[in-house]
Amino acid sequence: MITERRQVIFSNEAVKEAVRLFASLHPDKMPHGQIRRVWTVSEPELQLVVQVEKAGARQLIDLVFTQGEAAAFLILFCRKNKVPLPRSADKFLELENGCLSLVITKQILTENLSSTRSSN
Repeated sequence: MITERRQVIFSNEAVKEAVRLFASLHPDKMPHGQIRRVWTVSEPELQLVVQVEKAGARQLIDLVFTQGEAAAFLILFCRKNKVPLPRSADKFLELENGCLSLVITKQILTENLSSTRSSN
């Protein structure tokens, strides 16, 4: 068996755009306002923090999203921007040089290598 691994690395601005896209499509899941900053926290587990300035107020709110929620933002962003992602692959997040990275892994079945060698 072979495992294919692909990594899509997002700049902080791209992550912010992914959050904005999600907020525009799901206004019921995020407070209305301007997204000021995004950053990741890796302890105790990887999380995405989004700082929102609520509309009509100067109040800043920090929203914390799980790895699964942040991955959903990035997958939605990839689909909108036509970045190909296989549906059947496993997907998870990692930090790569301070940037959020969507890692895609897929198991590829191969022929039985020992039977191939004996027939040559």
